[in-house]
Amino acid sequence: MKTMHSKLKKSLAFLLCFSMLLTTGAASVFCEDAPAEEAAASEEAASEDAESADEDEEEAPRTEAEAFELMELVDSNNRLALYMNTKENTIMLEDKYTGEKWWSNPVDLQTSNAKKGQKDELASGMTLTYGSPADRATTILNSKGKGKTKMKKSGKSIEITYTFSDPGITVPVTISLESDHMKLYVDTSAIVEENPSTVSGKLTTDLAFMTTFGAAGLEEEGYFVVPDGSGAIINFNNGKTGLKTYSGKVYGRDITAVKTQKQATVQNVNLPMYGIVKGNSAMMVVADKGDTCATVNTYVANQNNTDYNSTYFDFEVRTQDEYLMGGESSPLKVFEKRGILIPEIELRYYPVSNKDQSEVDYTDVADSFRDYLINEKGVEDKNLEGKNSLYLDLYGATLKKKSIAGLPVTVKEPVTTFTDAKNILETLNGMGVDDMVVAYNNYNDDNIGEKIADSFNPSSKLGGKKKYNDLTSYAQSNNIQLFPVIDNQQFKTGNGYWSMTNTSIRVSNAYSRIPIFDLAHGIENKYYKPLSLFSPASYDKAFGKLIKSYNKKNVTNFSFGSLANTIYGDYGKKAVSRENAKETVKEIYSSAKQTGSVLSDNPAAYVLPYTDCITNLPLCSSKFDIFDMDIPLYQMVLHGVTPYSCTAVNGDADLDIASLRAIAAGSNIGFDLVGTEASELKDTKLDKYFYGYYENWVNEAAGLYKLADEVLSPAADSPIASYTVSEDGNEITTVYDNGYTTVVDLEKRTVKADGKTLKLTDYIGEEVIGE
Repeated sequence: MKTMHSKLKKSLAFLLCFSMLLTTGAASVFCEDAPAEEAAASEEAASEDAESADEDEEEAPRTEAEAFELMELVDSNNRLALYMNTKENTIMLEDKYTGEKWWSNPVDLQTSNAKKGQKDELASGMTLTYGSPADRATTILNSKGKGKTKMKKSGKSIEITYTFSDPGITVPVTISLESDHMKLYVDTSAIVEENPSTVSGKLTTDLAFMTTFGAAGLEEEGYFVVPDGSGAIINFNNGKTGLKTYSGKVYGRDITAVKTQKQATVQNVNLPMYGIVKGNSAMMVVADKGDTCATVNTYVANQNNTDYNSTYFDFEVRTQDEYLMGGESSPLKVFEKRGILIPEIELRYYPVSNKDQSEVDYTDVADSFRDYLINEKGVEDKNLEGKNSLYLDLYGATLKKKSIAGLPVTVKEPVTTFTDAKNILETLNGMGVDDMVVAYNNYNDDNIGEKIADSFNPSSKLGGKKKYNDLTSYAQSNNIQLFPVIDNQQFKTGNGYWSMTNTSIRVSNAYSRIPIFDLAHGIENKYYKPLSLFSPASYDKAFGKLIKSYNKKNVTNFSFGSLANTIYGDYGKKAVSRENAKETVKEIYSSAKQTGSVLSDNPAAYVLPYTDCITNLPLCSSKFDIFDMDIPLYQMVLHGVTPYSCTAVNGDADLDIASLRAIAAGSNIGFDLVGTEASELKDTKLDKYFYGYYENWVNEAAGLYKLADEVLSPAADSPIASYTVSEDGNEITTVYDNGYTTVVDLEKRTVKADGKTLKLTDYIGEEVIGE
């Protein structure tokens, strides 16, 4: 329906055109000397003004009500409704519980301060990044400014074709409504690239869809939920306009592209999701397919010279690498040669709201993702009634250079023997710790020697099989789960695996060698030779043999170290993408799960369906400046479903605060322990555990276990319903679904629970080593 305002604009545009034409005609009658081209130019100017007036008429309406009038219903159910506007190439998802309308693009672009190019970006449905092998460079285009969009209704779905004529790339997208979410789907085999195999061809490298879906304006209140580390909040309009926008690679960057200097330490993004929270309505968005190539991006108003706050996924569908040519100061780009190896991209948009229209927050977003994991991904909702454990990471042996007969020799140096490990467990058990989960790292002779381990092989340097069996027998008799850890990420030639044939190849066609960086200066430590990165193409062989060996020796507890949280490809002749590697990793964990229990180290989401317990979940985010608050998002997703521990509290600068934050997040307590003094770790790769000598920590470990057991056991099987932090940041209140509440006071070092106030000092004393 045309508004009075629209009719008036159209009338004014007509009168303007008529008056200009009349003036042009008069000039041609009374100024016979005027050149014909001037008259033509006047007519052209009049035409341009008329077109400009028409463009103003066709701009997206300023109000949501006006925009809604132009929408066509595509599909609906009792929960959601999907609409589209083929003229503006926009879509809208309506949450029927609250009436909230989630738009693919802002509806008030007419009043935005953005310039035309930025408005085009805000109004686009897709952003394309393509690479030019000839130029060794990439170019970014959006569908509004440099592309063409064709949108149509097809049954109960929306089919969209994005065409970019200059690079010769076409991307088809389908959007449909499911029972509880909207789905955006791309079959990457249907993407058309003109002459991709030639030097002059253009290659699709990155795709981003609906980058302003749910964007918030300058006056809106709310925040984004990002799964960086434990989780973080970014408030709308937080004023941090001079800071970097947020970009977090899902499951971490591809480490085949080895850096020459140590990178900043950041937390992994282990959950392929993000949230948008606006009062009584929220949206939880999941990268269901193509997650291994996804990146979460977030910006706030005025960071990119627009009035909007937005978060979205982009997908790196073709991997890139960089290298320096002799004499060049800027790196040159090189692109993956074998086409797009990611078969599918699927985004799911889950509205989060309540029928009574009560407010929602980040705990509701966590609930939604938990339901997704259980209902869609097969994560088991375990019975954890009264469950509380102390989690330990023990470290067996390492390589160390020694002088023997005047010659430098590298030997296997014991750090925590099997007898030491048994003594540690006996000591803690005698102090009242009656439930432990123990990860025994560097127990295997091959792993200690930095070779690929594909068999159960307890090191003779630690006491051999007999002493290991003594340790296992003690653990089994005392409610201790002992997990012998194998980590096959980095290796050197030996045991049937070769650095020339089993190493991942970079996109630049170089071998991927992983250096050790100096802790103080961040440059390569030449004291250690770089190790080769084990190719995912060899996973099946190594881990398949390992699991068979465990089964033969009746070992039923499995832990594969960094395999749970690090994903990368092999871009040589074997052509293994991150997505291919993920599927292989899932098969390995599935095989292990069928014959025993699995402990996972800070796992990526795709490992969760095969995981019985989790160690080393971070208690914080990466602390980027754009973040406004850390939240235990990962913990809220898992609590009451899968037991987890925090990172080692004795490795933290402040054990008290780390322990209290862990309790506030419903976490079991974790410790790193070794059986030798710090001086013995010098000049070894285990020197980072200098703080871990067990005699310094057994009292604190036992005390914190008792505190956590008393505070957390009543809610062990219950999800977290609420997690709130006081304005000064000192008090954290956690409410569980069963009504149980804990209040942690970081300043007073106390925990209130079940009508009692418990002092931390009553459990671990006044002074703690490591503070």
